[in-house]
Amino acid sequence: MIQQPIPQSQLNKSRFDKFLLILNLPPILRNSNTNNLNLRTKELIQKDSIQFSVYGSVIPTIQVPEVEAPYAGGTYKLSSNSRPPYDNITVNFTIDNKFNNYWVIYKWLDILSDDAGVIYNATEVTDTGRETYKLNPKLQPQAYQTDFTLYGKDEFDGNIVKFTYTKAFPISLGSINYNYREPGEIETSFTFAFSQFLTELV
Repeated sequence: MIQQPIPQSQLNKSRFDKFLLILNLPPILRNSNTNNLNLRTKELIQKDSIQFSVYGSVIPTIQVPEVEAPYAGGTYKLSSNSRPPYDNITVNFTIDNKFNNYWVIYKWLDILSDDAGVIYNATEVTDTGRETYKLNPKLQPQAYQTDFTLYGKDEFDGNIVKFTYTKAFPISLGSINYNYREPGEIETSFTFAFSQFLTELV
C-alpha cells in the first residue's frame, strides 16, 4: 500500500534556528559530573551545561563518490560503493554566564592531553607504556568518545529528524575575543571529529 503524503502548508519550511545539539558525556568524564550547580571546582563538570546555543555548519557533506571505468574509447562512471572520511565539524556557540558549557569542552580536551603534564589523563595515568595502554580500559578510545545528537525541530519545537555523530570527541576549542566597546554575548567555537553520520526521521 502506497503511503499518502502528509498534507502541510506550502509555507512550512525548515528553519535555521530549529535544532538542538545534545552532547553525551564520555565514560571517562562521567565520574567528574555533578548536579550541584553551585559547586565549582576544576575537577568537576556539570552535565546540565552540555546544551549549547549553537549555530554554524553542523551537517556534513554526504558523499559516495564515483569511479571511472574506461571502455571502448569512452568512460563509464560507476559508484565506488564507499564513503570517504567525514570532515571535522566546527560548532559555534554562545558561552553561558558561568562558563559551564565552555568548561565541559575544556575539561574533555584536558583529559586527552593535560595542559600541564602534556599526557593523556594525567591525573590518573602513572605509566604510559604500551602494556598499560592495552590493559587499562580508561586509555581505550571508547573511554573518551561518545555520540553527539542533533535534532531538527518543526515550528512547534517537536523533533522531526535526528542526526547522530558516532564516536565523537572534540579536537579544538576556539579563542575568546573580549571587547569592552561591545556589550554583546561571548561566542566561541569547538571542533569535533567523528566516525559515522546517521540520519533518521522521528
